[in-house]
Amino acid sequence: MKHERFEESDANPVSSRTRETRRAVTLPAYVLLENGDYTQVDVTDLSYDGCSVDTPVELVPLTRVKLSVGALGGHDAEVRWYRDGKAGLAFFVQSVEEREFVQRDHERVQISCQISLRRVGRRHYTAKVFDLSNHGCKVEFVERPRLDELVWVKFDTLEAIEAEVCWVDGFHGGLKFLRPIYPAVYDLLLARLCPAN
Repeated sequence: MKHERFEESDANPVSSRTRETRRAVTLPAYVLLENGDYTQVDVTDLSYDGCSVDTPVELVPLTRVKLSVGALGGHDAEVRWYRDGKAGLAFFVQSVEEREFVQRDHERVQISCQISLRRVGRRHYTAKVFDLSNHGCKVEFVERPRLDELVWVKFDTLEAIEAEVCWVDGFHGGLKFLRPIYPAVYDLLLARLCPAN
């Protein structure tokens, strides 16, 4: 079956996602400081635009750091606040041009986990995810939606993400997130969903 492809240019920068609700997580990580020193931290909550960490050293507000979780690579961030061994980090925003994409230009990670899925005017239900990128995912529907229908996808550590149904094959389908998950948040989500990878 030939699936529809799509293109998107995100007109809503990540910077518009200020003060998103944060969700509790527990992920070991490292922070690279401006002077080149590393310190081990624990990521304790996560939103689309940043996270909080428990840190053994003081992180100076308005300084730039690099946050690294496992083997997922580093992500640039700015320290927004520090208090009593805790700090808030804001991830840097990519330009709109950097986020233009064509489906399948972005690597999908094979995954098996449960999400909460909701259609307009319906109650949410649990659905299975088969693969994931920061732009979308493949899911198994309980209620088969229409092509181009809007739905809400919720991972347990994040707020619900609005998505569009871009292909349907039986009770399986592809969803395109209307706001791609920021890469740093996506990597933290993968570290939580696939801790062995």
